[in-house]
Amino acid sequence: ITWKELSDYSFLGEFDLLRLSRADVRNDDWAKPAHREATVKFFKLCRAREELTRVEVEVRRLRTAVYNEEQEVRGVINRLMETDPKLGIELQRQHRQRTAINAIHIHRLNKIEASAGYAG
Repeated sequence: ITWKELSDYSFLGEFDLLRLSRADVRNDDWAKPAHREATVKFFKLCRAREELTRVEVEVRRLRTAVYNEEQEVRGVINRLMETDPKLGIELQRQHRQRTAINAIHIHRLNKIEASAGYAG
C-alpha cells in the first residue's frame, strides 16, 4: 500500500459517521479519490493564476522602485559633491555596489518580462 492510498483511506475514514447516516455518501463523486485529486489540482491552478498576477504587479513595483531610487540617489550625490565632497564620494562608492545589485535585479526582471506567459 502506498502513502497516497493510505491517505485516501484515512480521508474516507473520517466519514464513518456519515456512513451510518441515511444515505451512504462514500459512493458520491466528491468521495472518490480521482474527483478529490481533480478538485485539489483545480484550486492549485486557481492559486497559481493569482500568483502570476501578483508577480506581474511586483515586477512593475520593483522596477519602479529601482528607477526612483537611482534618480534620487544621483541627485543627492550631485548636491553633496558641491556641499560636502568627501561625503559625496563615499556615498558614490557605496552607491556603485547598490547599482551592481540592482543591475542583477533588472536583468532578472527583463527575463521575466520576456517569458512567454508574462502578461504584465
